[in-house]
Amino acid sequence: MSLEIKKRIYSKLQELCQNSKLVTTNITADSFTQEFDIARNTASHYLNQLVKEGKVVKVNTRPVRFYDKKTVETYLGASCNFEYNGVADLFTTSKVNKDIFDQVIGAHESLFIQIKQLKAAARYPGNGLPILLTGPTGSGKSYLAKVYYDYNVAMKYLKPESKFVHLNCAEYADNPELLASLLFGYKSGAFTGATENKTGLFDEADNGMLFLDEVHRLGAKGQEKLFEYLDNGTISPLGSTKNGHKVNVRLVFATTEDIGSTFLQTFIRRVPVQVKIPSLNLRTPFERESLAKLFFLRQAKQINKKIVLTNQVLAAITGQRYESNVGQLKNDITLTVANALGKTMRDNYDQQITIYVSDLPNHVWQNGGEGQRIRLTGDRTTITISENMEIKQLLTDETSLNNPIMQAFKRIIKLFQTYGMCETFVENATTVITTLCDELVYSKMITRGEVPLKLFQRLFQVKINNIEADDDVEFSGNTVIVLAYFSYYRQFAYWVLDSKSHEVLTTISNRLVTSSPKISGFTNEILELIQDSLNLKNDVVDRLFLQLYLNSVVKVVHPNQIRCIILAHGYSTASSIATVVNKMLGNRSIVDFVDMPLTNGPEEIGQEVTNYINRNAISTGLILMVDMGSLNDIYRYLHTSIDFPIGVISNVSTQSALMVGERILKHDELQNIVNDVQKKIRIDGKIIYPEKNKKNLVITCCNTGIGTARQIKNLLDNSIPEKLNIVVNAYDYALLQSSEQIKTLAHTFNILTIVGTVDPQIDDVSFIPLEKLILGEDTQRFAEALAPIATTEEVQKLIDTILHNFTIERVINSLTILDAHAVMKSIDVALNRYSEVSGKQLNNRTRMALYVHVSCLIERLIRNEPITTYDWEPNYDTKLVDDLKQAFSVIEAQYSVQIPKAELGYIYDIVHGNL
Repeated sequence: MSLEIKKRIYSKLQELCQNSKLVTTNITADSFTQEFDIARNTASHYLNQLVKEGKVVKVNTRPVRFYDKKTVETYLGASCNFEYNGVADLFTTSKVNKDIFDQVIGAHESLFIQIKQLKAAARYPGNGLPILLTGPTGSGKSYLAKVYYDYNVAMKYLKPESKFVHLNCAEYADNPELLASLLFGYKSGAFTGATENKTGLFDEADNGMLFLDEVHRLGAKGQEKLFEYLDNGTISPLGSTKNGHKVNVRLVFATTEDIGSTFLQTFIRRVPVQVKIPSLNLRTPFERESLAKLFFLRQAKQINKKIVLTNQVLAAITGQRYESNVGQLKNDITLTVANALGKTMRDNYDQQITIYVSDLPNHVWQNGGEGQRIRLTGDRTTITISENMEIKQLLTDETSLNNPIMQAFKRIIKLFQTYGMCETFVENATTVITTLCDELVYSKMITRGEVPLKLFQRLFQVKINNIEADDDVEFSGNTVIVLAYFSYYRQFAYWVLDSKSHEVLTTISNRLVTSSPKISGFTNEILELIQDSLNLKNDVVDRLFLQLYLNSVVKVVHPNQIRCIILAHGYSTASSIATVVNKMLGNRSIVDFVDMPLTNGPEEIGQEVTNYINRNAISTGLILMVDMGSLNDIYRYLHTSIDFPIGVISNVSTQSALMVGERILKHDELQNIVNDVQKKIRIDGKIIYPEKNKKNLVITCCNTGIGTARQIKNLLDNSIPEKLNIVVNAYDYALLQSSEQIKTLAHTFNILTIVGTVDPQIDDVSFIPLEKLILGEDTQRFAEALAPIATTEEVQKLIDTILHNFTIERVINSLTILDAHAVMKSIDVALNRYSEVSGKQLNNRTRMALYVHVSCLIERLIRNEPITTYDWEPNYDTKLVDDLKQAFSVIEAQYSVQIPKAELGYIYDIVHGNL
């Protein structure tokens, strides 16, 4: 009775779908309750059974809707899935988006590059490009040739009525003349027995495709007979005395032999597209399992019965090494079903057959290899394959499991649904992304050749270098490698998001744009690179991956901060230590790392460190933490000039790396850090100072932070000729108060002078106030500092350049984004107000210093990045502070900001110091 009701429900569903507009129809479980006198949940039960059988499409709206699958596919002109989250998701499937190659198992995995080659050959103008398919017997060359023909028809490169003509050249290997007559035809009298004109296969395939299998069997003479068509697009029948006639044939060749040793080079040069098909043993486990399911499905349709098998059986049959490739797998499955069918017929089970390990061919279940181990230890979950199913229904869930990127984003969606947008969510989502990165980089899921991956690496290396140089940031760890692997695999792991998932991921991405605008800017740059340079599409999955990943590896550059890198052999030794240490230091990227293969020697490791130095701005020093004593002299293998001290600490551990990281954060000196670690942990350490002539250094500084010091550095860089070979470095003012830091700098550089807004009081080093350079008062002192390394003519030219570059407007324009003329007018008003309320006049030097300082102050307040700390002297001049508050209130009013007391303290210092 239940089977009869289910059949009637399905028949009624087909009728409702055919008699209504599919997009607007509303067929639910309630549509069948009255007519069949059943409860809604009973109708729903039968409808869901029909979905599992592959006959019905389910749309998870409220209430749930159902459609006849065949009717929907006829309407769409394309195949569809069995379940959707919304009606729009179902009906946006279009015939235009249908890709014939999607039916090929492995199209987005092991055969991805091969299919790209075939598509490129197909769209080449004219008759496309000739193709040579290579690969072992049974790897699927003939099948792929037929799908290639179908693709040409679908893309309208060939007309639907065009022919696909197949010839196995092995049958004519010993008779090239007979082969020629078969291919090109012949004229009456061309040879004995040629009593009439006859056309050949080229004429039969005109405006279609000719597939020559086992083409290596042609031999040299047979290959040469194809030259006329390959060169001119014409053929000449045997015995013809006229010029050849034109035919339009797309050619596909196939061979199992080595190209270099079997074919004439003159033939190979005429066939530019050579597509190598991998053996079954080189296909991914998922592909082998999918092929097995496909062949079991075909058997189910052949015998018109359901087939039930366990995962143990599936694992056993796909775990073998198949010397005869796909053909052998297919034959083994046919024999397996025949064995099971014989038992079923004896037992009179008509509806289905169940396959057990004992039904497998002897060579499979007796095999002592990997397949048997899986069979004995694997789970006993059963898989039911109905004769009414389609292969997509069997593979949908597995595709998701085989796609770690898809799985990662499903987990992120669940995390968002659990936590919402909060810090806990971001931390957990970042962990998901980090785990995904490890899986992509280290699992080596798919091997398709290294050229595309290397292309990604080269592009990302340039882009990351540019971002780091332009934005004063650095990306720690193997950022370039991770980005390359993600983008590489994303080509094969691209899926269309359903509307609900797209909405959730878009919401997360938009929130991250608000909370991390700088990271989102980097994300946009990388997405534009992928789109413009590689013409690869991207969506919210790519955007969100980049936002979460880049946020976890980016760090703001502190030019004067000591750098530390862990060098350790092994799969993830260095990265594991660095990850733990950085997390314990408050998720800051203080310690970098390089994971090295066990086979790497000092030369390769030295190159890694050289690359690191060239990528990063290092001035204060570098600490190398190594895992073995043999690397203590690694600095000897550096291929770059070093102008900073290097500390080397051996026997790296989490404890020692954490100690180094903590001391770096406290801005401790390199020598103190190395000595302290040596004493407390009792490990070897040493410091290497540059052995070559020390570079000449000009220091820039500012008491309000490193930002202004950098801008002064830029002005000086633009003023000092390159040939003088002078390094200009910006340093934090507080760092320059350390005598140990000054000693380290003196070891490394010949310090010429200091230019800045406040004097750090370094013995035997002259200080030139920025405001005096602006006034032109101290250019001579600057010239004197450079006199030992420059000629009189060079010194004079330098003075002229400084006078030009260090005008007040140029300085302000370089230090801020504000309009110099407008901001100076505002500061003039404030300074005049100060003179009114205090009764005191400021000298030119003080006014210049205030122009520079206050213009930077205004920008900081506009950006909402004020200085918040200042050490007031116990007996500071309260009257002066009140006067300054009153005077600079005009700045607050004009720019709608409020000057904090800490910021007012630095104005106080400038004015008080010059009274």
